[in-house]
Amino acid sequence: MDCDDELLITYGLGYAFEKSKLLIVSEIEEKTVLKKEINIMEEINIINKFKEKLYTKCNFKFPNDYIINIEETLEEKLSKVIPIITSIKSKNKNMEKQSHLMEEYIKSDLNQVRLRKEGYIPKDSTLIKDYLDNCSEDLEINAKDKNQKTSKYNKLLLKVILTTSFGKEFSKFLSKKGQAGIINSNNKLIEEQLEYELKNNFLIKKKYSELDFLNLLLFLEEWQKKYFMWDEKYTSLMFSIDKDGKKYKGQKSEIKDFVISFIKGKRYLYLPFGKYNEDNIFITLNDEMYHNNKNKENNINLGNKQSNVILEKKENNLYQITSVDFQEIDLEYNKEIGYLLSYSNDDVYISLVTYDSKNQEVSHINKFDCFKTKMIEAIKKHCII
Repeated sequence: MDCDDELLITYGLGYAFEKSKLLIVSEIEEKTVLKKEINIMEEINIINKFKEKLYTKCNFKFPNDYIINIEETLEEKLSKVIPIITSIKSKNKNMEKQSHLMEEYIKSDLNQVRLRKEGYIPKDSTLIKDYLDNCSEDLEINAKDKNQKTSKYNKLLLKVILTTSFGKEFSKFLSKKGQAGIINSNNKLIEEQLEYELKNNFLIKKKYSELDFLNLLLFLEEWQKKYFMWDEKYTSLMFSIDKDGKKYKGQKSEIKDFVISFIKGKRYLYLPFGKYNEDNIFITLNDEMYHNNKNKENNINLGNKQSNVILEKKENNLYQITSVDFQEIDLEYNKEIGYLLSYSNDDVYISLVTYDSKNQEVSHINKFDCFKTKMIEAIKKHCII
């Protein structure tokens, strides 16, 4: 039989920690099924029915001692253990994962729906196991030299592994210190979190046919020329964002290529709602101006107004001196507030994000909810028919 007709389903257990919002996922066993015979609800019933059997098998791969270590590190007790399907993919390893089947499973399994709504973050148990196994080996080899400080050091690193994501440099540091195998790319996790936020916390949802991209681009060009320098490339006004939140850096450089990729669901589209000019004035599509008060941390104060004199470009090299009242905004200079557009089944989800121009990546935030109404007004005026 052709491998393309067969699917590989992986079953596992999820260890949920309610306070930390962590879901430690341990893969246990695999099963092969025919693609035409798969029934998601039936598979959910199977894993729920054989929960105790899975729990027994899991003890060989992820013993209860590891859970005790995690509980001590997080300073909280395990809240519940749930059976889950960790992946559904083709047996042909060259084919892409059957993501639509996983999406169907996640939407159908009430445990998964609840965990997603409550904001649980999945962690691969193999990374934790590698680290704890390494700690055990160290203890056996250097038992005479170990003391309480070493134990605290191990717990500290385990807490870092459990509760944070970290970059390549820190990964190299831990590897050199003998903590090999505990760092993996978090791109998939970032992708899943970003997709979830876009589909659940969007500003507005519209049919693709209701969007006027030409009018939007012409308006963005006018806005860019009025307040900023423009390189005469529309791809600097609207560009592709990969599924992991990074700016797309491929060879395609035409807006039509970005839009086609967007419609095919491969990437998102990004465009700014507001950004800083050279004078550190934050300007929005609504022509509102804000000043970054660096002395105030983690706060947006839209009540305090100040006055500032700026040079406003008119035409060619002519400028006009104007006095502008502006409000305060707490947003780093190299960051923008923008729209991220996601396409799914002819529906377009438009969300509020921040774009980090230095690292060329977007992140979903709730901090600037006060701009939601203004952002909806702007996008409706210039984009939605």
